[in-house]
Amino acid sequence: MTGRFIAPLLAAIVLAAPLSRAAAGDEQRVVDEAADTVFELLSDPHFGNLRGLLERARGVVIVPRLAKAGLILGGEAGRGVILARDPDTGEWSHPAFLDIGSASIGFQIGASETRIVLVVVTGPGLEAMLRENIEVGAEASVAAGPVGAEVEAATTSTELTEDIYAYGASEGLFLGVAIEGTVLIPDQDANMAYYGQPATTREVIQAGEVWNTGADILRAALKGET
Repeated sequence: MTGRFIAPLLAAIVLAAPLSRAAAGDEQRVVDEAADTVFELLSDPHFGNLRGLLERARGVVIVPRLAKAGLILGGEAGRGVILARDPDTGEWSHPAFLDIGSASIGFQIGASETRIVLVVVTGPGLEAMLRENIEVGAEASVAAGPVGAEVEAATTSTELTEDIYAYGASEGLFLGVAIEGTVLIPDQDANMAYYGQPATTREVIQAGEVWNTGADILRAALKGET
């Protein structure tokens, strides 16, 4: 579908999503669920190389619940957070908030929820994620994170050929993770609610101009700490 058709469709999906702010609770719940998502995927042996990629990542996007439903017209919507990692210190920033949406048309029926972690491993990839309304796979290349037999090789490899590696765990009638075409929309209202002052995504994750100790568990989870 062309951009002029996708944009209004995505807006409708995000506005109608069951994970709206009123339904999902406050921003701290999103942060806590993001931490749970990281702990869950790191403990799954199928995602054994995720820890190694996080140790060399430039940033990460975590979507605790990407809800998908479809009957001919399909779509996904959710809320998530983005954090950056300082390559010199290894410390993770505080989270900035995102709205997530995607749309598709075809013969499909069912519903599911997917927990997603997007590991950004390049500087240009992180810079792309800081732009407005980013379409994953367009401004930055994305590939499914290797699992199973590929774990050891992917963990030790020094040549990462994509900007972003996607990991997800899905439940319901839709199986797998199709992340290309997903749009990430910065949520400055959520940043304001969480930090008590206006802050853009860049000001949160790169300038370090705001902080909230409620994110300490998430930041520790990304470092593999319990």
